[in-house]
Amino acid sequence: MVKDRMVELLQEHFELNLYEARAYVALVGFGVLTPAELASVSEVPAPRTYDVLRSLEKKGFAISQPGKVNKYRPVHPENILEKFIEEWQERIKEELEAKKKAKEELLQLMKPLIETEIPKYGVERVWVVRGIRNATLKTKEMLEEVRERILLADDGYIAINLENDLVKAIDSGAKAKIIVTKSVYDRLGDSKILEYAKKGKLELRVLDKFDLPMLICDDEVFFALEDMAARYFNYETQVWIKDFRIKDLFEAKFNEYWEKAKEI
Repeated sequence: MVKDRMVELLQEHFELNLYEARAYVALVGFGVLTPAELASVSEVPAPRTYDVLRSLEKKGFAISQPGKVNKYRPVHPENILEKFIEEWQERIKEELEAKKKAKEELLQLMKPLIETEIPKYGVERVWVVRGIRNATLKTKEMLEEVRERILLADDGYIAINLENDLVKAIDSGAKAKIIVTKSVYDRLGDSKILEYAKKGKLELRVLDKFDLPMLICDDEVFFALEDMAARYFNYETQVWIKDFRIKDLFEAKFNEYWEKAKEI
């Protein structure tokens, strides 16, 4: 129903709760209502109408007319919705600036800790990473730190979503060989990956399918354990290993795919 959609949009995007959204839609429809009238024409429970209307007034969505019985009318949707967006943009801008300042302060405060990172973490060679967000962060970190070579066999995420990180690594001097499935290749469109491949800045091949997607950056290897259910819910388990022997094993597998793949 149209009314339900209006209520849903007010809740989702304009910070009204369910009863407030229902009340505002009713006010827009009827023009002027008392709390008792609101209860009779909307799905706002009678004991809640006074609180709901006062809350709408406080948030700028309604205006009250004092009297023996208070009456309420809506602020015109064009006015209040535009005003809400303007205030939201200003609030977001302030929050963004606050977060940037907090980041700079934290980096400064953590500088002594960062400088001791090598003796604390240098011995670690295996990490398990779960969830798409954590996997993305780890992948971006690898592409930021790579110096010599990138080998990527990708069946659906990195080439599409981390294109800028790949390109930046290549621009910084890393050599890249990339294998993608046909479905990924069809989605590359006018991407820089295709542009760089045509200009000879990276090597790109297409393979119908492969059973072990992987990313190799110098001596680091990143791959996903096969779990379709976890992948569906964006919670698949990824394994990161830094060991030249493991790298050699994965590189051999990558080379098998490379020989089978077709040049673009």
